[in-house]
Amino acid sequence: MMKLKKNLSLLCALLLALSGACLTASAEETLNVEDLYKSRDVRADWSADGATVIDLSALESGSDLTLTEEGDYVLSGEWTGRIVIEAGEEAKLRLILNGVSINSPAGPAIWEKSADKLILTLAEGSVNTLTDGAAVAEEDATVAAGIYTENDLSVNGSGTLTVTGTAEQGIQCKADLIIAGGDITVSAVNDGIRGNNSVLLLDGVLTVTAGGDGIVSSKADKEGKGWIVIAGGTLAVTAGDGVSESAGTSGFGGRGGWGRGWGDWDTGSSDSDTVSQKGVKAATDLTVLGGSVTLNCTDDALHAQNIAVTGGTLNIRTGDDGMHADSDLVISGGIIDISQCHEGLEGYNVTVSGGEIRVVADDDAVNAAGGNDSSGSVGIWGGRDRFSESNNGSLLTVSGGTLSLTAGGDGLDSNGSISVTGGVTGVWTASNGMEGPIDFNGSGSMTGGTLILASSGMQMGAAATLSGQAMMGVSLSGTQTAGTVITLKDANGAVLGSFAPESSFSQVTVASSSLGEGSSCEILCGDSAVYSGAVTSNVSSAGGGFGEGRGGWGAPSDQGAGGFGSPDGQGGGRGGHGGGRR
Repeated sequence: MMKLKKNLSLLCALLLALSGACLTASAEETLNVEDLYKSRDVRADWSADGATVIDLSALESGSDLTLTEEGDYVLSGEWTGRIVIEAGEEAKLRLILNGVSINSPAGPAIWEKSADKLILTLAEGSVNTLTDGAAVAEEDATVAAGIYTENDLSVNGSGTLTVTGTAEQGIQCKADLIIAGGDITVSAVNDGIRGNNSVLLLDGVLTVTAGGDGIVSSKADKEGKGWIVIAGGTLAVTAGDGVSESAGTSGFGGRGGWGRGWGDWDTGSSDSDTVSQKGVKAATDLTVLGGSVTLNCTDDALHAQNIAVTGGTLNIRTGDDGMHADSDLVISGGIIDISQCHEGLEGYNVTVSGGEIRVVADDDAVNAAGGNDSSGSVGIWGGRDRFSESNNGSLLTVSGGTLSLTAGGDGLDSNGSISVTGGVTGVWTASNGMEGPIDFNGSGSMTGGTLILASSGMQMGAAATLSGQAMMGVSLSGTQTAGTVITLKDANGAVLGSFAPESSFSQVTVASSSLGEGSSCEILCGDSAVYSGAVTSNVSSAGGGFGEGRGGWGAPSDQGAGGFGSPDGQGGGRGGHGGGRR
């Protein structure tokens, strides 16, 4: 099997999968995780026979233990000093940590300067701690991490390891990093874990607390590098100050005005001293295949050029985007709970074909916007020009899965077009004239699936701009409390979809590819039927929400309520807030 650093098949598969409109199950089969590592990377059994056994407590305090030969080294004991590896380019060294406590007087506690690969095996039942000292200069670079390797690093075993990065990083690998086991806790004043070329999380329990980013792969200028794959294990990251449990959706007005204020939402300002505080950040592709992931971050929770989620369980709280892809964000499986964010799912193209997704957002829940963090003019949200009303070619596609969206802004938003072809999508918005359940600048269509839209405000006329499907709005006789389940049934009583809004509501709009104009249906709130009869397209033909189009937020009657749009539905500028004809 080729060495991981020379294996380009992963990136070829990822690029092919992510370049299309949808990541199918076959793409998951193409990404064979076993091709990404060798048996030595995960082998945790060991024996003292044939190994070099070293009691670190017997060494001189403040000295270096320099290892130059390939082989297994069994280490134990408490020591002030550092382990330095200076071996041949083809040498593979394994350090079995069997109860060590290493405090470095300067630089990393474990420092690999030259070798082919370093493997750390955490012996069963062992407790190990590594702490760095002040940063040191090495040629033209600064070395500042608890563990620092110039070449490939793998960590396996079942023992515990605590790494403290007092200077900068916790673990820094300038090549390919694999974590295949252990109970590992990393804390760092800057980034928690850096695998410059790639990071592969296979198994183990990994807890990261970082003043900067949690996990980073940064090598964007080298072909086939800069990726992160989470295939299994348990990962918990706190990046920056995180988001307090008391924080919640404040809707329009968000955190201090319209969101965080007048600043930039993603990488932040142009100030080079601004610290990135993202959860998991890849320069190229970020793939989640499985595992349990909990992220609490000041900045984006998941951030990459392309993001693909095919499995796993993700629980996210963030002060910015739950998932941000500069290009393609593709979700085909998994359980995703984004309980606090500015925007939930964001990418140039956003495709959802599976999974169970919950988003509670201060602004848009799902947004096909386009551009990287610093692109666009700086408007009141910074970075991206949120008020640009031109069609930029972005595409938001929902073809499967279950989405439960609570949005202070728009529920489904695209600077280009929206296509709903399957799945069950529930959206709650205030629908206050500035924001609504669906917003786009290009075209909108619905040819499959079920939509259930709830609002505490005016009727949600923007939903009517999804062509190809009858959509019906119902004004309730009273306000329904948060958590009340809305259920849509067909004439035979089959459930076409259900949605439990997380805020109170008084308006409901439904649509399903199983219901045509004149079909019989029933809408229930809780156990009570609020509508039973024929489907009628009684939602106004309003424009694309707060975007270009026809009229804006019209009432469900022939004649709208006026506002910024003209009475014949031909809205001006951004589409207006006024009514229009059906």
